[in-house]
Amino acid sequence: MTWKPDGLAWKPDIPRDREGARVRFFDTADRDIRGAGTVTLTLAGGTHRWFVQRSHFGSSDQPHRTKFYPNRRTAREVFEHLAYE
Repeated sequence: MTWKPDGLAWKPDIPRDREGARVRFFDTADRDIRGAGTVTLTLAGGTHRWFVQRSHFGSSDQPHRTKFYPNRRTAREVFEHLAYE
């Protein structure tokens, strides 16, 4: 499955742990966004629930996440698109 760019909906519920599955954090990048300041993007997840998390967006100190992706490869594509393009 390849990710195709579309409108991302950021959700406030960041999973911590769930039965038998630990959320792991793999890669982090800081990106300056005009009008919003520095945003920290993190590739995270585990066991069919991979996502990209953003922190310190604008005036909010609460992290948000993308929808869940079924594998790490697809979530990495989203992470690289958001962090480096």
